[in-house]
Amino acid sequence: MSVIENQMKLGRELFEINTHVARRMTEITGEGFKQYFETNQEFLKRMAEIRDISGFVEMQREYGKTLYNGMTERLQTRGEVLKHAVERSGEAVRDAFTASNDAAANEEAAEAVDAAVAA
Repeated sequence: MSVIENQMKLGRELFEINTHVARRMTEITGEGFKQYFETNQEFLKRMAEIRDISGFVEMQREYGKTLYNGMTERLQTRGEVLKHAVERSGEAVRDAFTASNDAAANEEAAEAVDAAVAA
């Protein structure tokens, strides 16, 4: 492959990685909103059963803990998606430049052989 072909391949691979990351982040955000609304509905239903302040405080603690756990879980998932994307991008860049260097070395060798044959 030529240097230009390697760079085009790299561009396509990086585009695919970025597209996957954007889709996955959108999915994670959508799941987060869905979970947030479901949690709110659940706690609103339970609020009607509260009869004293201690029950209200306990429910508020549980609500905060539930939201916090959901948020941290989604942040960890996003971190894993990004980590994987960075690893794939690094591999793609390394492969492209390794292949480009190999292609350049092959072209130089071919030119040297042509020059030797011509002499």
